[in-house]
Amino acid sequence: MKSLLFLSVSILIVQIVFAQNPINTDRPDQSDGTYVLPKKCFQLEEGIQIAKNSFQNNLMLRYGITKSTEARLLLDYAQMNVSKGIMPLGISLKQRILKQDNLIPAITFVGYIRPGKFASNNYKSSENPIDLKLAFQNDVTERISLSYNIGTSPTFNTMDCTFNFGYSPSEKISTFFEYFSIFEKDQRPSHNVDAGILYLITERLQLDVAIGSSILLMKENNFLTTGMSYRF
Repeated sequence: MKSLLFLSVSILIVQIVFAQNPINTDRPDQSDGTYVLPKKCFQLEEGIQIAKNSFQNNLMLRYGITKSTEARLLLDYAQMNVSKGIMPLGISLKQRILKQDNLIPAITFVGYIRPGKFASNNYKSSENPIDLKLAFQNDVTERISLSYNIGTSPTFNTMDCTFNFGYSPSEKISTFFEYFSIFEKDQRPSHNVDAGILYLITERLQLDVAIGSSILLMKENNFLTTGMSYRF
């Protein structure tokens, strides 16, 4: 009886812990979140993106190194017009700088490097582009959040901006509407919007779907993305 009681209490504690900490992902939107995985926690985020002349399979592997530092590996397969293959391997580091304090937002640094030689022949290059950004987030209420990124890529050639409005009508459902843009010297800025919904199957498993489009252009570029994420 004592063993059975201990087992029951242990299961209840585990359920409570997971209920307080559901999976948190960086997909399917374009913004990097401020959330950093707990130490020794491993998470997989997998999805596909379909547009008129392209298809991508995006896989991100995330691992918590410390309480405030996370390492990520990006493995992407793409088919664009007649070119297809594995895109340059992405290596990423995420470092929490500040937690939210009233009006002061949570701030996290995110860096990427993509060695051009680690790719299929169609996407291989001698360059090693670096992306750097700061991610910010304000939790306005328990159900409403504002998140935004500002950064540069690749290697200081462009400025990237995102602004994301998130709303969670229930504990299992989250939605977002996002604006994201790319500003490049001597080029017309790229303005885009997307919106999506995320659904928690369990505290560890999440499904997502989103649609997006360019705006303020003569010809719209629409895309659909869907995927799943799992925390081990």
